[in-house]
Amino acid sequence: MNQYFNKLANRYMRERCRFVYKLTCKLTYSYIGILLLLLVGCNDFGDINTDPNNPSQPDTRSLYVYAARRSVQYFYMQGIYDPWSAVYSGYIAEKTNKQYSGLTPSSFYIGDYYVYALKNLNKIIELNTNEKTSSQTYVTAFGDNNNQIAVARTLKAYIYMHLTDALGMIPYFESIQGNEENFKPKFDDQQSIYTDLNKELEEAYSQFDESKSLDSGYEIFYNGDISKWKKLNASVRMQLAIKLFKCDENTGKIRFKKAFEDGFIRSNEDIFQFKYIKDAANRNPLYLPIVISSGWDYYPSATFIETLQAYNDPRITIYATPNKYGTFCGMPTGLTPTEAARLNPDTISSFHPNYYQQDSPAKLITPSSMLFTAAEAAERGWIDASAENLYYEAISASFNQYGISSELSVYLTQPQVHYKTSGTVSERIVQIATQKWLTGFMQDGFESWSDWRRLGIPQLTTGSNSLITKIPRRRVYHTDDYNANLQNYKASVSIQGPDALDTRVWWDRE
Repeated sequence: MNQYFNKLANRYMRERCRFVYKLTCKLTYSYIGILLLLLVGCNDFGDINTDPNNPSQPDTRSLYVYAARRSVQYFYMQGIYDPWSAVYSGYIAEKTNKQYSGLTPSSFYIGDYYVYALKNLNKIIELNTNEKTSSQTYVTAFGDNNNQIAVARTLKAYIYMHLTDALGMIPYFESIQGNEENFKPKFDDQQSIYTDLNKELEEAYSQFDESKSLDSGYEIFYNGDISKWKKLNASVRMQLAIKLFKCDENTGKIRFKKAFEDGFIRSNEDIFQFKYIKDAANRNPLYLPIVISSGWDYYPSATFIETLQAYNDPRITIYATPNKYGTFCGMPTGLTPTEAARLNPDTISSFHPNYYQQDSPAKLITPSSMLFTAAEAAERGWIDASAENLYYEAISASFNQYGISSELSVYLTQPQVHYKTSGTVSERIVQIATQKWLTGFMQDGFESWSDWRRLGIPQLTTGSNSLITKIPRRRVYHTDDYNANLQNYKASVSIQGPDALDTRVWWDRE
């Protein structure tokens, strides 16, 4: 596997100039001005009629691995130096910049998701659908045609869900979906996108064939196990559906019930994760800044650490390490530069080393997170299941995941943890949401942020010295994403509301 990744990286480096040239001609999402700048210094284009990014015999295995590496892993920490989704979710705080700049790195650049991940996944679908290519070795080497299509459709939906949840209206139907000559795709409303994502996922689920597999050497999430892909597919549908409880409850209930019954990620053996390896080009994003550069810019937040302490939660020793005085102390938010500078690894708890080893995996969807989602749905009357049983199963799955199941029984006997069967539905949902938040540390920050926006749990503040007073409800569009498409950008703003941090996406209701 290491050799494959190295070859892939070298190939992309060698072909960069040719790739950029062709890309400027064919990009679905228009970034022409920026990409032309990258051409400076490229003296030899060779045969410009040959498209190295769209070769005559594109290997779907390569398309798939590159799409995975360039997209899904970033939902874990959203890049190395600006893991904003984990900050917005209340899990981590930064020692320097965000403490006094008011969480202001506000725009979200989504161009790469379209250019690399979504384009590649769409190409996989095209190659496996076209009668002229579907039987070619460079396609079939990856595995069954229908399974390739279903996997690509599932990953596309997962990516699009995150993009629209962060921004609201985004290019969808006229983007990479099939019209590659449209440089100015319209921005679609989130309700329409959600409807189509659910349709795509349900159709993909029906396409999966468990009697066949994909090449385990290249299918880097589940080693080609289609039964696990079906559970991921259903889990993403559950994530989409639960967000509809304020804006379209009946539709959410119908979609959730079907996904729940199809079978979701319920075992730790089925965790959806990106598996980093001990290779410089494919290492965990925290390894370089923490281990190589010794740069402790982010720490577990004070809010998170103090909540764990209030619940006597033994997972605190799994999530973080004590300071040199043997105590756990999180990083506060909203400090002045002078105040923040006084805090260092001697006084503040750091991430547990398990999170920043070179091959530490990026866990994105765990059974505990999905079981809590199911418990919430049960409390809302969406499914015929015991919310209490799902709640306890979720906590148990989390403790088992971290190898501390021996401490589970004591944890569950605490009054603040024991399920409040005598309380109101609202009180029980708060309890579910709180435990889900305690479970979700260093997982999919986008989804945790969505949970906070939906439920307001936990109560988060930006701190007294931040330049903004509230946690953002959305990101704003990046200038590189709309400069060449201003007419459609302005149309989306007129429909959705100001391109601002406090403008709510469609499902985020008061």
